[in-house]
This record gives sequence, structure tokens and C-alpha cells, in this order.
Amino acid sequence: MLNNYVKTFINQMSRRTGTFLTEKHRRILEFTYDYYEKNRVGPLYANIERFTGATKEDVETLFPNGLNSIYTWIGIPIHSTSDICKPVANINIDEYREIYFDYNATTHIRKEVRKVLCNYYGSESDFGNPSSSTFKGRAAFDDVMQARKVIADSLKVSPNEITFTSGGSEANNLAIKGIGLKYIETKTKGHIITSQIEHPSILESIQFLGMFGFNITFLEADKNGLVTAEAVRDSLRSDTIFAAVMAVNNEIGTINPIAEIGNICRLAEIPFIVDAVQAYGKIELRPKEMGISLMSISAHKVYGPKGIGALYVDDMYNVIPLIHGGGQEYYRRAGTENVGHIMAFGKAAKCAHDEMETEMARLMDIRHYFIEQLDKFTPGYIINGSLEKRVPTNLNIGFPDVDSGALLISLNQIGIYVSSGSACSAGSKEASPIIDALGIDTNKYGAIRFSFGLRTTKDDIDYLFKYLPEIINQIKRKTKS
Repeated sequence: MLNNYVKTFINQMSRRTGTFLTEKHRRILEFTYDYYEKNRVGPLYANIERFTGATKEDVETLFPNGLNSIYTWIGIPIHSTSDICKPVANINIDEYREIYFDYNATTHIRKEVRKVLCNYYGSESDFGNPSSSTFKGRAAFDDVMQARKVIADSLKVSPNEITFTSGGSEANNLAIKGIGLKYIETKTKGHIITSQIEHPSILESIQFLGMFGFNITFLEADKNGLVTAEAVRDSLRSDTIFAAVMAVNNEIGTINPIAEIGNICRLAEIPFIVDAVQAYGKIELRPKEMGISLMSISAHKVYGPKGIGALYVDDMYNVIPLIHGGGQEYYRRAGTENVGHIMAFGKAAKCAHDEMETEMARLMDIRHYFIEQLDKFTPGYIINGSLEKRVPTNLNIGFPDVDSGALLISLNQIGIYVSSGSACSAGSKEASPIIDALGIDTNKYGAIRFSFGLRTTKDDIDYLFKYLPEIINQIKRKTKS
């Protein structure tokens, strides 16, 4: 039998793909799930027809991508050779270089931050426990508080409103569950508003609450890749307990109207939760002014170390902790603090905000140059999402008649690192919800995300466009042959 978590995920996927679930859908999904649980392999069309009466034609009509959809929706790993990536290009290059265009995924640790880490972990005396009453403990406590103050100052909030976590995903989990679980004992639980384009740590945390009977509205993005304030306002109900909308989309870099949504939530007197992991250090964030109640950020997106993040919690709200057993982090998160990484996060945050205006202007110029080269060398491309309401660090490009997985691998082979939401190794044929929301024909356009950062130069872009036209031509020729 399908458990509540799988049922919630199925409902989300049906909404995402515009599939109206019928009893026939559910019968096929339940059989496939039970078959996999028993045999640890998914059934093929013959078994599905034998036990449910649904033919191969029925399955391919009922589900957007046939058997692939069924497997994806119930969590069966896909190992298929029928939908492998198209042939990749084979390019001879003059001088191999490594070019990093994947700053949305993660960033390098900048030298100022690396120095903080080396000093802390290289010291034989800086190992105190911040909760200890010893001199070493007090010094560690002061180091943590200094970093907390730096991050709080960057948001114009109080230090006691900053809770350190292991990263953005934990911060999102703490925000969603920390608010939602307050209503777990109520009869009707409550209603939650979020969007279909959120980070998985938001979506899956909300799906977790859905297992307990919370009602969820998943908003679609508009044709520009934005979640509108009007959509949030129109979804409000008398039993709505919170809304969760990201500040900047991780795939296409679009900036949602957070201040407008925050004002709506403030008037409705509900908490507003914002995933700001892709926004922090790129745009100004003022939670108090913008009506944000809880907000997640992460160090490794701003040239700090992985494994450290933070959650802003407005002092008028309390959250139920995910981790119990101590009074650290204002009783929001038990456990001895990761002192060295917290100090490094503080340094990264200060550097990012000291340089934000000049660096974002530089990257805007880089992005303009990139688009000029696109116009010159790769006609027919499209830019996915609004160009005006987008952070300078991002371009998501659709290349006509090119498989995104083949293009990604071809670029990787010559040292150019990019990202694709639909690379062939992903194991799923479902379109990215944000690309789907934009109405992009993914059979015609291969989407590639280019994201820029501190080390990106125009020389890097020249290197890319020296080889990109030939790569695209080779992929097209090999696909046709």
C-alpha cells in the first residue's frame, strides 16, 4: 500500500504535470509500488496489463511519460537505455582550460575565508566549547557571537534572531517544520501556501506535513518564472498557517516580489517563510521591512565553507526545534556550535556585502557580454525567465534542437562546467517545474544554466564561444545521423 509520503509526492507530480488523477491512475500506481516493494524491480508493461488491465497504450495515455512517469512518481530508480543522452561532441582544443560557470551550485572558498579557517583549525589552543564556562569556552562564545552579529547586521536584524544550522536545507526544514508542527495536535491542522518551483528542502518538508493532514496549495510560476503576490493573496484562507516562497530561483535566477508577498502575509497575520539561499549576498535583504518572518541563508553560496548556514527567525515567532538536548542557539537548535565554520561564515558574509554593489555591477557587465556573444555565435537561442527581474549572476539558455545532457557533457569534456536541469544522468524524464511553467518545449530546446561569480572574466566567455558553435553543430549532425 502507498504510504502517505508517496501519496503526497504523487499528488504534487500530478499537479506539476497537469495530470488529473483517476481511479485507474491510482490502481496502476498502487500495483507498481507493491510490485517494487516485493521484487525490488519495477514491473514492465506486460505485468501492469496482467494485474490491472491497463495496456501499454493506456499507460502512455494516462501518464505524461508513460512508465518513466510511474517509476518517478513512486520513487523507483530508472535504469533505461531507451532514453539515453544523444551523442556528444568531440572537439580538439588548442589549450585546455577549466572554466567554472556553476556558481549557483556552489562557490570556492575565498582567500579571506580560507585564512580564518586555517587559523582556527591550525591553532592548538582555539578549541573551546562555547557553552563552557572556561576562558577558552568564553573565547569561543565570543567568536560565535561576533559572526552572528556580522550576519545580523547584513540583514539589519538583531543577533538573537540568527540561528546557525548545518546549511540551507536544515534551515528550511527548521522553518517549515518548526512552524507547522505547532498545529499538529489541532483537528484540522491548517492550510499552507507554497510554490511548485521551491527548493526540494522546502517542498519535501511541506510534503512531510502533508502526511499529517495539512492542506497544501502549490502555486504555479507565471510565464516569466515568477510567483506573483496576487497568486499568494488569492490563495489565502481563514485556516492558512504560513506561506513559503523563495527569494531567487536557483535554476533561472528570477527574483520574486518578496516585499509585496511579505506585506500580504503581514496583513493576513501569518508567518512568511523565505528561502534566500540564492539571494543572500546578491540583492539587499531586509526581513523587517519586507515582512519576512523566517529566512534561510547558506555560507557555501557566498564563498564560505559547506556545512554551515543560518535561519533568521523574527523575535515575535518561536519554532519547535528539530534537534533536542541542549539550550544552544536560543533553544532553537541543540548541539555544540561549529565554531570555525561559523567564524568563516561571518567573514564570507562581510566580504560579500562589502563588495555586493560593485561585484553585481561587474557581473551585470559580464552577463551583457555573454548575451552579445550568444547573438553573434548561436542564433535562435532563448533566455528562460525574465531577464529584467533576475540576479546578475545567472543566465538560463535554451539552445534549439540540442539535447541538454549531450551539451553539458560536451562542455565538461573541454573543461567548462555548467548545469542542466534535465541532464540525462538525472534519471527522470519529468520536465523541471520552472522550465515547464515557462511553457518551454523541452523537445525543441535544451536548457543550460550558466552562473557567474568572483573568478568569472570575459576571457572565460571567449573560451566558451570559441568552441560552443562547433559543439552545437556536431551534436545536431550526430543526432540526425
